[in-house]
Amino acid sequence: MNRDIGFFVTGGLLLLACLLKLPALIRVRGRDWLLSSICALLLVGAGVLFTAAQSTIVIVNRVTGVTNIAAPLIYILLTGFSGASIVLVLNWRDGPDAAQTRRLSRITIAAYGAICTLIMILFALGDTPVEQRTTFDTYYATTPYIREMIVLYITAHAIASLTVSRLCWRWSGEVQGTLRIGLRVLAVGYLMHYAGYDTAVAAAVAARWAGHNWNFLIGIAYITTQPSALLVSVGFILPLIGHRAEDAIRYAQLATLARAVRPVQGAPSPAPLPIPWWKPSLRLRLTQRQTYISDRLVASRDDFSLRIWDEVRTVALGRKNTEEHATAIADAAMIAAAVDAQAAPERAPEQTPASDNRAEYTSDLADISRALRSGIVRDLRRRRSRPKKEADT
Repeated sequence: MNRDIGFFVTGGLLLLACLLKLPALIRVRGRDWLLSSICALLLVGAGVLFTAAQSTIVIVNRVTGVTNIAAPLIYILLTGFSGASIVLVLNWRDGPDAAQTRRLSRITIAAYGAICTLIMILFALGDTPVEQRTTFDTYYATTPYIREMIVLYITAHAIASLTVSRLCWRWSGEVQGTLRIGLRVLAVGYLMHYAGYDTAVAAAVAARWAGHNWNFLIGIAYITTQPSALLVSVGFILPLIGHRAEDAIRYAQLATLARAVRPVQGAPSPAPLPIPWWKPSLRLRLTQRQTYISDRLVASRDDFSLRIWDEVRTVALGRKNTEEHATAIADAAMIAAAVDAQAAPERAPEQTPASDNRAEYTSDLADISRALRSGIVRDLRRRRSRPKKEADT
């Protein structure tokens, strides 16, 4: 039972990843083929691990009354998982040639579906009277039909594992963030399937054909199954959690800028999204906040001052800020000055003369929001507000 814990834990992680995707699948009512494929893959992967546990093997064999029926069941699930992995990565990437992607997907589904059927046929034709929970592959490595069944599932799984590993690694070079990390974790996980499980089992079977007993390799294969499955589950979960975390972080980062542009006049004020706070609508809320900020920046664009931008950037560079950070500080100062001019239009002509050419901000909104807290920007706003305060006194 101790060895089974690892299978149940890793299978549970795959099932958890599936459950994390389930709310989104329910919202689209199954019409998103890619999302449906992800859930199906994770569910089949969890089934493989749950079924591969020794206690499950015993239960399946006894309930069905067919000795070793758990073996082809595991092989079919593993083969289905292998084919689904290829199809998922092909469609997840969504390459420029959609027709080719669909064609490759159909070929993969047909090929691995045929392999699953052949596995069951070969098992029915063979004879496996002695129950084998962990060494089925080597014990029946020379048995007619069973031998072919073993070679068939190992080959199919090895091809899929190596293919998915290569696809994920190549794709990871084209993306950033948690998707890139997740893809590389998936690439390592599937490579461990290939190098650890498939190679070890194939070597043990080949040794059995040569008259040797290398059953210790089966133990190695089982040992590598759990960490590789863990990596695969983490690889699928990470982009999901990562995207939500990135959205939450960016939403919080933009809060300072959203408050700063609030006084701008002449911009639309959209009503808050009618979505309860407990529902997973952070992406929509982030979009609304970005739109809110952008509308107000457009409305204050006539007050953007190139003179202020140049002066603040020079000061920021003089204080050993990087080029990128100095530009963000200059953009933030220019925006802050424009907002102040909007809030006090009676002094705008004095502070933004006609000869002062206007500029445009180029930094990311989150960088500008952080730069608003810079001491340089605060000093500028204090200096510009001082004449009005003195006039009031």
